Amino acid sequence: MIEGLKGEWRVDPTALAQVGEFEGRTVLLSPLDRLVFDRTRMVELFEFDYQLEMYKPAAQRRWGYWALPVLDGDELVGRIDCTTELDRGRLRVDAIHEDGHWSTDRRRRIGAEVKSLAAWMGVRTYRN
Repeated sequence: MIEGLKGEWRVDPTALAQVGEFEGRTVLLSPLDRLVFDRTRMVELFEFDYQLEMYKPAAQRRWGYWALPVLDGDELVGRIDCTTELDRGRLRVDAIHEDGHWSTDRRRRIGAEVKSLAAWMGVRTYRN
């Protein structure tokens, strides 16, 4: 049970036993990741407001066409909107939306994740 939240939240006890000490990391999540897929749960657990906006007209988007939620440690801290331009060999960063203040260390970790994503895609990063 999580104090302060409605309903019951369950986890398999054997999964908890295997976790051990939590070590957070920084990662760019897919908008379809299970952590952010249930929008109500995401707001209740993390106070993080997010919607996939690809079906909205461009003028109505707050964060972008396919903005990636940013997880840093155990916090959802913002969104990064990127566009892949394969013909130009680059991952273009269109916008960075920070929730709260990002420290220099947090910016470094998130920047490294953007570069890692670009490398995985076989392209370079470009800031618009």
